[in-house]
Amino acid sequence: MPEGPEVRRYADSIATVLEGEAIDSITARTKQAKAWLQANPGALIGRRIESVKTIGKHLFIPIEGGYYFYSHLMMWGRWFVHEVSPDEVDRRERARIVTAKGAAILHSAPVFEIGTGDPMQHPQLSLLGADVLAVPFDAIEFQRRLLLHPTREIGAALLEQSIAAGIGNYLRAEILFLCKLDPWKLVSELTEAELTDLSDKISSISQRAYATGGVTVTEVDRARMREDPDLVYRAGSEWGDRHYVFRRTNLPCLICATPIRQKRQVTRQLEDEEKTRIIYFCPVCQQVAIDLKPARKKSIARQTVPS
Repeated sequence: MPEGPEVRRYADSIATVLEGEAIDSITARTKQAKAWLQANPGALIGRRIESVKTIGKHLFIPIEGGYYFYSHLMMWGRWFVHEVSPDEVDRRERARIVTAKGAAILHSAPVFEIGTGDPMQHPQLSLLGADVLAVPFDAIEFQRRLLLHPTREIGAALLEQSIAAGIGNYLRAEILFLCKLDPWKLVSELTEAELTDLSDKISSISQRAYATGGVTVTEVDRARMREDPDLVYRAGSEWGDRHYVFRRTNLPCLICATPIRQKRQVTRQLEDEEKTRIIYFCPVCQQVAIDLKPARKKSIARQTVPS
C-alpha cells in the first residue's frame, strides 16, 4: 500500500495539470462518484481546482464553490498524468479529471468520491492523527494520541492512522529500527527520551522517503549496499538497497551485522479474530525480547552490476 510519502508524490504530480485550472471534463467509475455525476450533470465543469492536498495516505482536491474530490489508493491504486487526455480508456481506470493542461487519471483505486463542504469533515479525514509529512510535525499531538493506548505494542500502534497519519509497513519498520525500539514494547514502557526520538524519527524518515521516492537509508549506507554483495539479495537490484530492515530478512544489519529478522505481529485484536502484519527488525540493535527461532541463512544470488 502506498504510504504517506508516495501519496504526497502522486499529489505533486497531478497538481502539475490540475492546480489552478478549470475542469474541462470529469468521469468516474466508482459507485459514489458515478452516482454523484449522474445526479449533478455539469456541476463541476468550468470550476477551478484550488489545490491538491494530502493527509497521510489520503488525497483530496478542493474545488471552487465548495466541492472536492477525495481518493484513497488502498493497495494498488495509482495516479497517472498525461499532457493530452488519451482516447482509450484502460479497464483499470477509476476516474479521469481533464483540464487545459492535461489529464490526471486514477487506476485501480477502489475509493474516489465527490463531496461538498469542508473536506476535513469527511469521515475518513476527520479521524486522522498528526500528518507525518507536516512541517513542522505535530509531536505534541502525536504523543498525546499515542499515550491514549498504553497497553498497545508500539509496532502495532504506529499503524493506527488516528495516531499518526501516513505510516505503513515499511515506514514503521524503518522508524523503529532507527529508534532502536523493540516493536513489542508497550507504549506505557516508552521513556520520555524514547518518545522524543520517536517523534523526531517519524518526521525525518518520512521526509527522507518523500524526497527520495521511498528510500529510507542514507546515501552513505546505500553506497555500502551497492558495493558489498553480502548486504543485498541481488547485486544491482533497483529495490534491494532502499531500506535498513524492511524486506531484508536474514541479510546482515548495517550496524551490527546480525541477521535481520521478520515475524508476524498482532496489530489489531478483533472480537473473533486477530489482524497481523509482518514486522522486520534487528534483534540486537532493537533489543527484541520475544523468543525467536534460529535465523536461517538465505542463499544469496550473486550478480555483478554490468559495467
